[in-house]
Amino acid sequence: MAALRLFHFDIPTWGNFGDKALFPVVRDAFRVLGGTDSGGTKPRFTFTSAAALRREVDEAAVERINATADAVVIGGGGLFLQDTNPNRLSGWQWKISAEALAALEVPLIVYALGDNRFPGQPDFDELMRTHVGRVLDRSVFFGLRNTGSMETMGRLLGERDRIAYQPCPTTILDHLYAPLAGRRPDPAERTVAIQMLVHPRQIAAGFDAEAIHEATVTAARILAGRGWKVLSTPFHPDDAEVSRRLIAEVPGVEEVRLNGHDVGFFTGIDVLSSVPYVLGGRGHAQMIPFGVGAIPISLDLHAKLGYFAADIGHPEFVVPVGPEGMSGQTPGGSIDPAEAAASGDVTDGARPADVRKVRAEVLAERMVAALEDAYASGGDLQADLADTRARFAEVTADNLADISRLLRPCSGAKTVPADDGRGRVTSVGVHGVLRTSEDIRAEEFHVAAVSESEEVAAQQSRTLARTRRELTHVRRGHEQALSELRELKAQSEARLNLLEAEHDEARAELDRTRMDIAGLERENTQLGQEVTALIGEVARERAALAAERSRTAGEEARVLARKLRHGVQWRARRVIRRLRHLGG
Repeated sequence: MAALRLFHFDIPTWGNFGDKALFPVVRDAFRVLGGTDSGGTKPRFTFTSAAALRREVDEAAVERINATADAVVIGGGGLFLQDTNPNRLSGWQWKISAEALAALEVPLIVYALGDNRFPGQPDFDELMRTHVGRVLDRSVFFGLRNTGSMETMGRLLGERDRIAYQPCPTTILDHLYAPLAGRRPDPAERTVAIQMLVHPRQIAAGFDAEAIHEATVTAARILAGRGWKVLSTPFHPDDAEVSRRLIAEVPGVEEVRLNGHDVGFFTGIDVLSSVPYVLGGRGHAQMIPFGVGAIPISLDLHAKLGYFAADIGHPEFVVPVGPEGMSGQTPGGSIDPAEAAASGDVTDGARPADVRKVRAEVLAERMVAALEDAYASGGDLQADLADTRARFAEVTADNLADISRLLRPCSGAKTVPADDGRGRVTSVGVHGVLRTSEDIRAEEFHVAAVSESEEVAAQQSRTLARTRRELTHVRRGHEQALSELRELKAQSEARLNLLEAEHDEARAELDRTRMDIAGLERENTQLGQEVTALIGEVARERAALAAERSRTAGEEARVLARKLRHGVQWRARRVIRRLRHLGG
C-alpha cells in the first residue's frame, strides 16, 4: 500500500509553547502509531505540506491540496473558539469559507480538537454550527480530545455518535519519542513546575486574578519553605508577569522559560520530563507534563482542565478557584476569615484588600494541600497515570488504523491493510518505530523555520494592521476635521447669506432713506421758496400795513379834529346860549 499523503493545517508559532509542541507531536503520532507500509519499512502516513489554519484558505491552496494530498488533517488544539481568529467565513479558528471547503476534493481528518470556550462566554452561533456540521460531513474521522468536548459539541451538532474520542497526542509523548521511552521523573523528588495566568476573558467571567496570582506566589513560598524545589515555567509571554513575581518574591525559584524562538519544541518537553509535579492553569501546561510522566495539579480556570482531569481518572487534581475555592473550611480545618467577614463575624468595615488577602491565603493552602496529597501517593499515582497513557496510545493507534482503512491514496485503488482484529496493523506492533533524536532535530528545524516565517509574517501583519489603524485614525481625524470645516463653511455661508440679506435690506433701507431725503430736500427747497415768497409777501403786507397805518392815523386825526372842532363849536354855542339866557 502506498503511503497516505496528508496536508496539515496547524498553528506555527514560537510564542505559545503548547501550540509550538502540539503540531509536530500530532504529525509524529501519525508517523509512529499509524503503522508502516506492507514492507514494514516506511510509515503509512506521510505529511507533504502544511499551512497556518488561522490564515484564510484561498483557491490556490485548495488546488495544491487537491493535487498533492490524500487527506487533510485539521488540528489538534482548542480550535472551537470564536474570539480567537474571529471571522465570518467559518465562525471558528479554521478560516475556510463554505465555498473553499466544498472545493476540497479530499476527505478531512479532524484530530484531537476541543471546545475551548472560556467561562461565561456565549454559546456558539449558527454560522459555526453550520460550518462545523459541514466539516463533520466531509470527515472520515472527527476526533475530540476530551469527553467534555464530545458532549458539548455533540449537543451543538446533534451528532454525538459520529464523534470519536482522540486524546491529545501530547498526553502520550513517552510512546512517541525514543529519548523518553521508559523514562519517568522521580515521584519522591519534591520538585514542582508552576505556570500561571488568569486571562482577561476569565477576569471578565468574574475570576479574581489578583487573588489567584497572589495565592500562587504564596503557595510557592510555602512549598519552598517545606523543602520543595520550585520552577517557574512560563508557556507564553503573558505568563511572564506571575513568573517575575515568583522569582522576585520567593527565594530559590528558578525560571525555565519555554516560549520563544530560542527554545525548541522538544527542548521544553525534555525539561518537563524530569519534573514530577506541575501546577498550572493552561491546558497544555498540564497535558504535556502528563505525557512525560508528571502528576498535573490544575486550577479550575477553564472547563477543559476539568475535562482532562476527569478523563485521566483524577478529578481531584483540579483545585477550585471560584468562591468555593476561597471560602469555607481551609485544608487545615480552620474557618476561612473571608467567609467570616462575609457573614459579619468580623468588623463590618473590613477593606476589600484585606478580604482578598485572606482568600488568597486560603487558596494557597488548597494548592499546597493538593500537591502534598499527590506527593504522598506519588508512586502509585505515577503508575496509574502510566497505565492511562498506555490506554491513550492504544486509542490513538486504533483511530489511526480506522483512518487508514477509510482513506484511498490518490495514486491507486483503496486498499485495506492486514488487521489483527483490533484495528491495528500487525507488521509494526502497537507502537511502530519511535521518533529518534535525529527525527526530532529535523522536525525542530522545520518547526523553527516555519514558525520564523509565520512569526515574521504575523509581525508584518501586526505592523500593517497597526499602520492601518493609525492611518484609519488619521483618516478619521481628517474626516472629522473636514466635517468640522464643512460644518464651519456651512455655518459661515449661512452667516454670510444672512449678512448679505441684512446688507441688501440695509442697502434697500438706505436707498429708501436717500429717496426720503431727496423728497425732503425737494420739500425743503419748495418750503424755502414758499418761505421766501411768504417773506416777500410779509414785507409787502408790512409795507401796506405801514401805509395803511399812516393813512389811517391822518384820517383819524382829521376826524378827531373835526370832532373836536364840532365839540368846541357846540359848546361855544351852548355857552353863548346860556350867556344869552343869563343876559336876558
